[in-house]
Amino acid sequence: MLISSIKNHKNILKFFPQLETIFDFIIKNISSQTADGKINITNEIFATVQTCQPKPKNEQVLEKHKKYIDLQYIISGSDKIGWKFYDKNFKVLKRYNSKKDIAFYSDTPDTFIHLKKGEFAIFFPEDTHAPLCGEKSVKKCIVKIPVQSLE
Repeated sequence: MLISSIKNHKNILKFFPQLETIFDFIIKNISSQTADGKINITNEIFATVQTCQPKPKNEQVLEKHKKYIDLQYIISGSDKIGWKFYDKNFKVLKRYNSKKDIAFYSDTPDTFIHLKKGEFAIFFPEDTHAPLCGEKSVKKCIVKIPVQSLE
């Protein structure tokens, strides 16, 4: 997992130059005025802008992806996201769905991160995460990055 601010994107690019297209897209195209919905960034990379309410406690479960890396950027409001490094002994709540690229687990997060406007987190396939654990509405841009694009 990587957590930072969009203000720090140039330093992140020193380590992950493959993210330049994504950061450029966010900086030039994403604001509080951006409508909710799906946006194609490239043929392989897409973003979903969502205005969300916190999930009820029983729905605040860990999720994991295999094909895509999640970059979750906060447009407005804030989000509290649970995190735990994946372990093959996790208790499966919903088996992996390859069409949706997601599996759900009933394990408890080890830690929580709090992201506010202008901040982002990148979740790799080994990072299970439970978004929308906060108390207020959040507008965010979730960018789906194919794993092979960062290899």
